[in-house]
Amino acid sequence: MYEFPLALVFAGVPLPGRENPYIILVSPNPLVYIDVDIDEAEVSSASVRGLQLGWRYELAVKSFVDTLSARLEQPLKVVVEVESPLSYPPAASVYAATSLAVVKAVAEAAGYELDQREVLESASSVDEEAGVLLDYLDGLREALTTGRSLVYRRGEEPLGLSTGARLELELVGEEDIGEEAKEVLEDPIGSAVTRLSGLAVVEAAKRLREGDTDVFRLVQRVDNAVFYLLYGAETPRAECKWTPSLQRVYGVCRPGAGVGDPVEFVL
Repeated sequence: MYEFPLALVFAGVPLPGRENPYIILVSPNPLVYIDVDIDEAEVSSASVRGLQLGWRYELAVKSFVDTLSARLEQPLKVVVEVESPLSYPPAASVYAATSLAVVKAVAEAAGYELDQREVLESASSVDEEAGVLLDYLDGLREALTTGRSLVYRRGEEPLGLSTGARLELELVGEEDIGEEAKEVLEDPIGSAVTRLSGLAVVEAAKRLREGDTDVFRLVQRVDNAVFYLLYGAETPRAECKWTPSLQRVYGVCRPGAGVGDPVEFVL
């Protein structure tokens, strides 16, 4: 059984064809438990038991296992069992943890010892080969592996927040979104949206490092607006904001909203 904290994209919006920064928070204690059973097989397969997170998560796991099997030139039968005390943790975070667990389990089954960096790089390269092109997944895996909340931008060195402060959020669940509005991403509007989203993340990170943990309103206004502009995600209730998940949006709220599981994150 592999134990992981919960990692959450707190600020930042995926922008197709562009790479922007994200603030990724991590819980101080394990909240996701994953067991992986691996056998050689004639045809690769993957199944998920326990916590059910929907077909997008299951398809991502299957694509990961199929790609890993092809790379190893050995079909694998992989059974993943997921447990969590949370009612509905973010599917993106659980997928990031699952990919790490599968890589570790395969290496152990083959008698190899991989260090943390090798596990991260292996999971990332399999994702890229599988066509899972979500630029924040490597950031989630980095946070899960190191236990650090961080500012992450793909292709750059992650920066730890390292404030020691705590931030509580309520985790609500996921909603569907539409396809991205491609005309919005064309310049000059696309560049303006990219800059707005990125500046909000940078400013929020600056305030957090200065000890100001009350940045929810800032990232809420900007992220909700960009999610609506690009994906048509309707504005959630006043105390809540959207964060990214697997081709969906995931809702988080201020503490006391009374609409989801309260989780504490360490900054």
